Amino acid sequence: MPKPNKPKTTHRAPDLSGFVLLDRLFEGSEPVFAFPLFLQALQMKSPATAVLHQRLWRHVAETEEFIRHPRVGNALQDFLLERFLDDPNPVHRKAETQPIGQMGTDLILQYGKDLERFQAILREDWTVRSRGLDPHADLASFEGLQGLPVPRPLPDWEEARRQVKEKILQATLTPPHLVRDVCAYFLQYGQGIFARYRAFRWAPPSGQEKGRLEPVAFPDPIRLADLKGYDGARRDFLQNLEGFSAGKPGNHTLIYGERGTGKSSTVKAGLNEYQDRGLRLVEVSPLDALEVPSVLRILRGRRERFMLFLDDLSFDADDERYRGLKGLLEGTVEAVPENVILVATSNRRHLMPETFSDRADHGGQDEVHPLDAVEEKLSLSDRFGLVVSFYAPDQETYLAIVRHLAEKAGLTVPRVELERGALRWCLQNNGRSGRSASQYIKHLNQK
Repeated sequence: MPKPNKPKTTHRAPDLSGFVLLDRLFEGSEPVFAFPLFLQALQMKSPATAVLHQRLWRHVAETEEFIRHPRVGNALQDFLLERFLDDPNPVHRKAETQPIGQMGTDLILQYGKDLERFQAILREDWTVRSRGLDPHADLASFEGLQGLPVPRPLPDWEEARRQVKEKILQATLTPPHLVRDVCAYFLQYGQGIFARYRAFRWAPPSGQEKGRLEPVAFPDPIRLADLKGYDGARRDFLQNLEGFSAGKPGNHTLIYGERGTGKSSTVKAGLNEYQDRGLRLVEVSPLDALEVPSVLRILRGRRERFMLFLDDLSFDADDERYRGLKGLLEGTVEAVPENVILVATSNRRHLMPETFSDRADHGGQDEVHPLDAVEEKLSLSDRFGLVVSFYAPDQETYLAIVRHLAEKAGLTVPRVELERGALRWCLQNNGRSGRSASQYIKHLNQK
């Protein structure tokens, strides 16, 4: 008797047209569309079946050779299971917001039928079926593909994802019980890319393509324990972020200060601290600030909490993005969703250049009301409820950062020598900052 998750051969391939709720599972560009093309050729006993099998294998290999999650089944099975869990059908979308008992009976019954059909596809050994048409075809196997090393231990959400994939593949549960377990997974961990990824980048419209969120597969793993200094400034930021992650209203935050002081690192470490509480980060380039309303429409109504991150934000005089962002923060008809806060970093406290000619006591040459010009330039930064300052560290703090990083790197340089070299390094390079300290430790590690 074969193992439950081992592909087997049946006499008739499942018909993809029979799906109702999972009808979009095999739609889209390569590699998704390669499967229905292959299946159609197989059903027609076409001579092109072997070629399409290899094309399907190639596209699956391009994905599965680079996964960093535990594979379930062979490469094709794992690929299809991941596609299934990311499918935004009505059951998956509703299951993340309500228990299965509050969902329509007919909806659940149809989903169960679709799920059984999907399991039949998973259980099929498509390579064996292809060889049945051409025993001499040199076909690659989906069994031998190998992903990248999987980081351990697994986060709770990824272990739960692995377990639900195993249940679907093994087919040891009756359809009602399997549907219940799948819906329970979505209720606890969410659905789609927001359940699978923690950080995203906004890709603006290009040509015929609409703007979209692109998951960041390998976000910066920096943790709060990796950061030294600025404890008071970080405390205010993290207190705001902790309450926001817990479902409380959060303040839009501006973190400003000198280059290399850890502004961006603090934001990324905050994400890693609260990601298991539903916090997500969406980075939008400052150049695409006018795209923020489009991003908010995607995030509105989601169960997750989002930091909309604009790194190194600044504006020139008469910059259209300035007025657009200012209006969004306070004063437009469309409000920022309650599950989103804007977090911006900048080297400028007021985000725009200020000149002496702006000031009333210097004449304001072109302005009838020069104070109004100054107020206009201050108005955007005033719309951030929380403003956090990161100034260049004094020598004592800078050396403390150096010692902390040296200890983490396992360096055994005598303290006097370490600190003397660190002071010389900051004078010759970018001054005292966390970035300079990090660059100095990297320099020592190269010796």
